[in-house]
Amino acid sequence: MPTHTPVTPELVAQLSHFAALPLSKERLSVVAPLLDAWLKDANQLSEKMSAAQHQTLVPATVFTHPGNHEGECAA
Repeated sequence: MPTHTPVTPELVAQLSHFAALPLSKERLSVVAPLLDAWLKDANQLSEKMSAAQHQTLVPATVFTHPGNHEGECAA
């Protein structure tokens, strides 16, 4: 199992800079623990769903992109 690297405000600052989404220092300290919890849980779910017994599962909801019909504007 991969080790978890904690998400720090400094890491969030770097990521937000690369994404061109500037955050205030106050927001960095709020976002860091949220991302830390989400990433830890997302990685656990990813590992679980990668197991052989789950390889044939497919999403219950399939998202499709509607076609552009004549007379409709593509927004």
